[in-house]
Amino acid sequence: MTALGLIETKGLLAAVEAADAMLKAADVRLLEKNLASGGLVTITVAGEVSAVRAAVDAGVSAIRRVNAASLVSEHVIARPDEGVSRVVSLVPPAAVPPAAPPVQAPAGDSGAQQPVQEAAEAEPQTGTTVEEQTPAAVEATPAPAAAAPRTETVRYEISQLKKMNVSRLRQVARGVSGLSIPREAVKSANKKDLIDAIINSYRQIEE
Repeated sequence: MTALGLIETKGLLAAVEAADAMLKAADVRLLEKNLASGGLVTITVAGEVSAVRAAVDAGVSAIRRVNAASLVSEHVIARPDEGVSRVVSLVPPAAVPPAAPPVQAPAGDSGAQQPVQEAAEAEPQTGTTVEEQTPAAVEATPAPAAAAPRTETVRYEISQLKKMNVSRLRQVARGVSGLSIPREAVKSANKKDLIDAIINSYRQIEE
C-alpha cells in the first residue's frame, strides 16, 4: 500500500455511492467505513497513488450526481506513516467465506427434512455391533454341533433271510451289531451259518 484515499459524506446513501464508484474506477481496496455523529460517514480505500487519486475523483463525481450537498470532504494521503494505523485501519478486513447451506433430504421422503449435520451429531448407539467384534471373539464362538443321524438295524424274518442269496446275507450280516461270526469270516461263511448268526444277533439286541 502506498496511498490512502478518504471521502467523507453526510448520510449513508452518498457513502455507498462513492464506495461503489471508487472500487469500479481503479484498482483500490476498500479498508473501512466509519460512522460519526451527525450522520457523517467516511469511506477509506488504499492502493497505488495514481489509482487512489482516480478512485477518489470518481467517488466525488458520483456523489455530486446524487446530491452534491452530501459531500463533506475528500483527501488523498500518499505513503502514510505506520502510525496512522492507530487511527485508520491499513489492512482490509479478511473475507469470511459464506456458510454452506445445509444438505436436505430429497423431497420424496415422508419424514421431516433435516440437515445431514444433525444426523452426524446424533448420539451414537451403545452396544457392540457385528463390525466391532474382534476376529478372536468371532472364532471363539463355537458352531452348533450337527446332530448325528440315528441309524436303526433293519430286522428281517427268518423266511426273508432264507430267500436271500449268500451275497445278500453277507451284506446284512456286516450291518448287524454283535454278530457271533468274526467280521473277517463273514465273506467265507455259508448261508446257514450266516442266517444263524443274524438271528442270534437279533435275539441279543432284544435282550
